[in-house]
Amino acid sequence: MAHMGQADLHLIRDGRTRLNGLPGRWYSSRVALLALMGTIACSGAAPEIARDPEAASIDSAAAQTVLAENRLEGPVQIDFEWSLQEREGRFSGMGVTRVAPPDRARLDLFGPRGEGYLSAAFVEGEIRLPPGASATTLPPPELLWTALGVFQPPDGATLVATRAEGTDLELDYTAEGERLRYRFVDDRLRSVEWTSRAGGRRTVELDGDGELGLPGTAVYKDWRQFVELRLTLKEAFAVDGFSPDIWQVGQN
Repeated sequence: MAHMGQADLHLIRDGRTRLNGLPGRWYSSRVALLALMGTIACSGAAPEIARDPEAASIDSAAAQTVLAENRLEGPVQIDFEWSLQEREGRFSGMGVTRVAPPDRARLDLFGPRGEGYLSAAFVEGEIRLPPGASATTLPPPELLWTALGVFQPPDGATLVATRAEGTDLELDYTAEGERLRYRFVDDRLRSVEWTSRAGGRRTVELDGDGELGLPGTAVYKDWRQFVELRLTLKEAFAVDGFSPDIWQVGQN
């Protein structure tokens, strides 16, 4: 699955434009938000789930608020360390993600010696891979955005429940037999759990505060496939844009 080498990684880094005078966060500093996360539930009774018509407008307003607070404002490149644990063993190296919001991202993973391990493009909800490559180690598009600290429910998803307490918020969405539960602490997205009627379960957990408001670490797990992908932020910077060619992974 080698598609890029050390020289390519240098070219990516040499083409960057440094951030100059722009805000260091993608999120505004204050929001009064509400949710009892699963870990807090053990300390007392869980709050009511808002479902009545009068609460619907409040729920929608809360969702719109965090949607605005947890988004990427412009093109950005992210350098990170990665480690992967799956049935076949453990792997690790460095990686680069290039993101053009709201719907395009390119992920390149390199091995310990700079050899290409895996490349993928996420374009308008579609994963593009080189011939013969497998997506089993990668999060689906909606969870990829979560790994970047971006709140972006799938198109057509319906908000069906909220749980709120203090400055914590939990939002439940459903779409075509799938359920996504997003959890926020203050104004920051901190986790999402995806489940399906077929019994699948995938999660993303975020921790720490990195450059440009990115999470310091993101851990994606596919519980059925026994896959865990950990991303640790090393550097992030804004760019002017990217060549359209980078989104054509597997399309040539």
